Parts: sequence; C-alpha cells; structure tokens
Amino acid sequence: MAALATSSITAAQFLSAMSDMKKPTASLCRLLKAHYKCRGRVSTMSLLAEAARFTSFSPANLHYGGLARRIAKHLAISEPTLRLPTESDAYLSLLVDFIKPETVTNKQWLLVMKPEFAEALVASGWIR
Repeated sequence: MAALATSSITAAQFLSAMSDMKKPTASLCRLLKAHYKCRGRVSTMSLLAEAARFTSFSPANLHYGGLARRIAKHLAISEPTLRLPTESDAYLSLLVDFIKPETVTNKQWLLVMKPEFAEALVASGWIR
C-alpha cells in the first residue's frame, strides 16, 4: 500500500486498518468510548485515563498512541512530523487534533477526535 498523507485518512481507510487488527483491550475501549461521547469529542488525556480506569494520563497516552502506531503501520504511514505536545504523541496526531493549553480556557492539552476516526470507531464495532 502506498504511503498516505496524514491529513487525508478517510473513515474507510481507518476502518480497513481497524478491521485487520485485534479489538483493543477493555481499558482502551473504555477510553475510546469516553472520548467519542465527549461533547464535541474533546477531552483531556487525564479525563480519558480516568474513564479507562488508569491511574494517570501516562498509560492512557501509551495505549492511545500505540493504537495510532498500529493504524499508521497498516496504512504505511511513516512517523508524522507533528510534535505536539511531545515527540511520543506524533502518531496520536493521526487520530486527534491537539489544542495547546491556555488556547481557550484549558489548562491541559485538549484532544479533539478526528471525525473520520470517530466514524470508523462506530463502524468497527469497537464502541457502542
């Protein structure tokens, strides 16, 4: 499969990648469902970690980023160049857009789930 531009991933391409993957763990599914159900699909990693029953944002970031890496591998996407908020979040930028702290009224980074990923999540059956 040819490499894709990270801004052009469609819901169908996300779904294709997800269909070839094992369904995520219960914790990651809780995180994904919580993010999907947030108003405007906007949340912080701390709130998503709480929904997934992780003790801090670190494991949530690790698992969400790992999912993004697996999707990128399936879609033959090399490492994205975006480095927000950290280098380790580069792949996560395939699934979410980041809003810097204090851009609006936020004290933490905000994660906005991309609509194409949200559509694929439902179509995959990973969340209900």
